[in-house]
Amino acid sequence: MKFVRIVLPAILVFGCVPLFVLSAPAAEPPVYVDCEYGDLRDVIVGLPYGMSPSRDAPWFEDAMKVLPADEAEYARKTAGMLWTEMIDPKTGKSETELLEEENRAFIAILQSLGVKVRRPERITPEFIREHYGAGILANGFSQDFPRDNLAVIGNTVIELNLRTPLRKADISGFRKILAEKCADGTVKRFSMPHTEPLKSADPDAPLLEGGDVIVLGKTILVGNTWNPSVGSNEAGWRWLKSVLGDGYDVVRVLLAESVLHLDCALSVPRDGLAIVCEDAFVDGLPKQLAGWDLIKVSLEDVRRLAVNGVPVDSKTYILSYNDHGDNRFIQTELEKRGIRVHRVFFGTHNGQGGSLRCATQPLIRRAAAR
Repeated sequence: MKFVRIVLPAILVFGCVPLFVLSAPAAEPPVYVDCEYGDLRDVIVGLPYGMSPSRDAPWFEDAMKVLPADEAEYARKTAGMLWTEMIDPKTGKSETELLEEENRAFIAILQSLGVKVRRPERITPEFIREHYGAGILANGFSQDFPRDNLAVIGNTVIELNLRTPLRKADISGFRKILAEKCADGTVKRFSMPHTEPLKSADPDAPLLEGGDVIVLGKTILVGNTWNPSVGSNEAGWRWLKSVLGDGYDVVRVLLAESVLHLDCALSVPRDGLAIVCEDAFVDGLPKQLAGWDLIKVSLEDVRRLAVNGVPVDSKTYILSYNDHGDNRFIQTELEKRGIRVHRVFFGTHNGQGGSLRCATQPLIRRAAAR
């Protein structure tokens, strides 16, 4: 009774509960992603380092099918070159310098919106020779797009088995971040069985790339392109479905051969709203999008990566543009719906085959308000 007599007057007089009876606020989980448009708080942004694959790589020409003709021709001309050696004749700057200029502009927007930004560790050809063998350099390597190596679903971090050989060594750049983030006992961490980096993947082996994974609460959409040299496959979808269990509805989404990943054809700025290319879907739009408000784009927009933007929350969206298109029509449609749009030039990244979503890996993104 004495405790009640002390606490009750304090509530009545001061309008609050004394500090000694308040429970501590729940700590922010080190890793948690529950939907595509949730509040983005902690994210990895890629690095500007890499090496273009050799034309001798057996998968090279099939991979060119997802690129516009001009970008495919540039990839052929620069095959086997380090990005620090690839000099733009207009600016005199290297590919690395141009990529990092775009990264800095993107990061400035993210940080202005209160997002914590992390960067991977740099990997080098020498590192790859030592840890993977010299032969793998025929595949090249690429650190600009951290999306594809990992999937974060709830408090689960999954290291993925990529079909694209160019990206196999990228995971080494994330080791320190993952060690820090996954040390907490609340985080679950899995790794897919990995295929040999110098051999064509067995078609029955599970292959999964982060650009194909879109998290919508307990519904997970998984893209599968018909292109045999890029993207995820049916076995990868089945593997993820098995790992996540009955708590999630993991839905396979078939994509046209010219579409690299699901996030090239679908973006979800908020619940019930999608930027989408209907022609990219072999069997039509997923039924999970039935009745949604749709901002429709063309296959050419998909190839120029207009759809690959980043929601910061359900009212804020970062949109890329390049020399081929300003994407103002998407901006206008989003703004009509009350969404604030930040724009960033990302043309060099687009020439590498990815854009803003590809360049990020969210570590904390929650649907609940900040």
